[in-house]
Amino acid sequence: MGRTPQKGMVYFDILEALRKSKVCILCDLEFSNIRRYLDNLLYEKVNDVGVRRDLSRSRGYCRRHAHMLLEFADGLGSAILYRDQVQLFLDFLKGLDSLPGKLRSHNLPESWNHEALCPACVTQARCRKRYVECLLEWLGEPHLRKAFDDSPGLCVPHLLLVLGQIRDAASRTYLIGVQVSKFSALVEDLAEFIRKQDYRFCGQSPGREKGSWQRAVSMMVGVKDVF
Repeated sequence: MGRTPQKGMVYFDILEALRKSKVCILCDLEFSNIRRYLDNLLYEKVNDVGVRRDLSRSRGYCRRHAHMLLEFADGLGSAILYRDQVQLFLDFLKGLDSLPGKLRSHNLPESWNHEALCPACVTQARCRKRYVECLLEWLGEPHLRKAFDDSPGLCVPHLLLVLGQIRDAASRTYLIGVQVSKFSALVEDLAEFIRKQDYRFCGQSPGREKGSWQRAVSMMVGVKDVF
């Protein structure tokens, strides 16, 4: 007999997010995890040799994660991390005259940029893989399925990612059916929101359509700073 899989922490993270989140739960989980990563970095790892070496290799964080880092308003931590980056670019500028003429005149972005991925992107990719795999593993489990039925569902980027990896036909049919229901309800909410903007109906009390225009954007492209 095969060993019965055990529900680990990732399963319970997903279940809790399904029950509490107002947005795509995979977006919510990724966002929370990357915020925690950056918070821990600023709190205790800005002087870690390995961390700073990885940042030097990647030429710092990507634009999205660099701006997320600033939201913590940790001046000292950010200054320590980015002093390295500024110094690296200063050294690059000073060395431009030693580059071959073709690189010097036409391919400066390529000569500065590095193939190493932003460390925060690497962390987020691992997080995404972990949660997607767990969701697929337990999608047929009654408690998780009930919570998924009652949740806002998945945003388009995450849904396409999950559908691209799902192998069980029944789970695929279930997931598509639930998402069709979610997006159909969103279309109705948007139509009702638009209707109530008409001067003839603008005095009617707002219902579930309130904020549907914001939900529509998040559902189509994912939560801000996740993709």
